[in-house]
Amino acid sequence: MDNNPALYPWMQTQWQQWLALQGRLGHAYLLSAPPGIGIEAFVQQQAQTLFCQHGTACGQCSGCHLYTTGQHPDFFPLRLLEEKKEIGVDQVRELIYQLNETSHQGGYKIAWVEQPELLNASAFNALLKTLEEPGQQTLFILTTHQLGRLPATIVSRCQKLRFAMPDLASAQAWLQQQQPQADAALLKRALRLNWGAPLAALQWIEARGFEEDAEWKNALKQLQNGQKTVPQVVEQWLKWPRPEAAFDYFYQWSVAVLRNAFYAEQPACSESQTQNWLRFQQATLQAKESWLGNANKQLVLETLCLEWLESQQTQAPLQSGFAGKWIRGQLA
Repeated sequence: MDNNPALYPWMQTQWQQWLALQGRLGHAYLLSAPPGIGIEAFVQQQAQTLFCQHGTACGQCSGCHLYTTGQHPDFFPLRLLEEKKEIGVDQVRELIYQLNETSHQGGYKIAWVEQPELLNASAFNALLKTLEEPGQQTLFILTTHQLGRLPATIVSRCQKLRFAMPDLASAQAWLQQQQPQADAALLKRALRLNWGAPLAALQWIEARGFEEDAEWKNALKQLQNGQKTVPQVVEQWLKWPRPEAAFDYFYQWSVAVLRNAFYAEQPACSESQTQNWLRFQQATLQAKESWLGNANKQLVLETLCLEWLESQQTQAPLQSGFAGKWIRGQLA
């Protein structure tokens, strides 16, 4: 079977698996994938293929036209509402009501549930009942980046398609096609800072994230030579569209220095320094977790900056402020 040109190269295997199911589809599918690889495009192809009068996502028939213009009356997305922290039971009840209506086009009714891990307990229970007894020609597609957060009762009622992060070489080759003017060093940096996710890396390049990256590196130099204080540097980072990107920059810095420490023929650091960098790497992950919680964001970044400076200046074991859960109360 031919690959689907509308999909990314790293999704073609799953697309063939999906095509093999045609004519004997189940009622619910759970798609799990790392963020930033384009799982949304896969769902769009699934839906359009089912709505297409020719079953090919031809782009020419009325079914395709209704879907691609966002007007198909048998497609029902369920996602987190703006400024909400969870998907509520009223949203699920409205979805169920719509699915119980007769299909407008005489074919499938498709419900796309994005981030089902954000459903609250009542919403989970309401969805579960519908998954147990779905209507005829009703298809549920659930997509998640956090499979481990879903209850087993939901997972067990769905057939599963899993998507993995593409390998670095494949991701870099695709990214080079999208950004032919970019050099290899920039492409690798974009992928590393975005945890190997090609779409996230592309977005980073298009948003000129490399300028922010250079700004971060320059700020560390200014810290080291005393040109700027920690509060001044952090104030600058807090103006970024995504200030939490600083954690990824720090983490990738730690990966680079540790790789050199472990694999260089003549490491330029002591064992105690290497241990401090390992401690700092762990502190970076814990700091980001605090940031995503209810911590004082400025204080979290300032604390991490101070610990970075300490890791550069002393051989004594780094005593991280992020080492224990109790410290989070001080950062709140």
